Amino acid sequence: MWNNQEGFQAQGGFSSPGGFGTPQADEKRSRQRAQTIVPVTAAEIINSTQQDDKFYSGEIEIYQVSMIGLVRAVKESATRIDYEIDDLTGPPLEVKQFVDNDESVPDEERIQSMRENTYVRVRGTVRSFGGKKSITASKITPVTDMNELTYHILEVVHSHITANAGQTGGGDMGGAVQGMTSMDQGGAGFSDDMVSGLTSIQNQVRMAIKSDGSAEGASVDMVSRQMKGLPEKAIRDAIEFLSSEGHIYSTIDDDHYKATDS
Repeated sequence: MWNNQEGFQAQGGFSSPGGFGTPQADEKRSRQRAQTIVPVTAAEIINSTQQDDKFYSGEIEIYQVSMIGLVRAVKESATRIDYEIDDLTGPPLEVKQFVDNDESVPDEERIQSMRENTYVRVRGTVRSFGGKKSITASKITPVTDMNELTYHILEVVHSHITANAGQTGGGDMGGAVQGMTSMDQGGAGFSDDMVSGLTSIQNQVRMAIKSDGSAEGASVDMVSRQMKGLPEKAIRDAIEFLSSEGHIYSTIDDDHYKATDS
């Protein structure tokens, strides 16, 4: 994976300060607030800047985040499970998951800890205690398909280039990434109807569902066939998020969906 953290230094994302803009543009540029879960690396969180209770990676505010890494250490107590998660972009990151695992809770209702030396996906919020940044996890799940790791890296890269392209009026790299993630739907590019704040996978799933004109809507199987190579779990996670955010809705059952703006 990456061993160069400079690409994610807090002062400029992928571009060095002033690399594309002008001082006047930089003065007028406002930082973007993340509208959804932001894919990040450990290095991004460690190198992020903090203003009051807000954290920034470049110009993007990171609050709700998603990260994939290897469990290096686990420490359990009745109220919390502490992890050290390593994605090889920097030092292992502390991840804290608050639980209710005291003796009065039945075994089947207790949250089980992840095993060491296994890959996991962490979703949670960025926190700082005593000047040390960490993630307070709302959900930790095992990674069963290593393609998820590849897609996560691409999502991290895409989120930064998209943010930089929006601030600088677009560039060759931004256009290249949009082209890489475009879908051929009668000549209409994916970027033509991209929803700001969604990850590339979430946008692709949304567009695949929106393109289906049937009365019952697009099935999960159809979306999986259309998005070749993408793990079904990643697709279902995207569908769950899009449904909870009101971008899509279920129709005849939990496996068929239509876009709210179709």
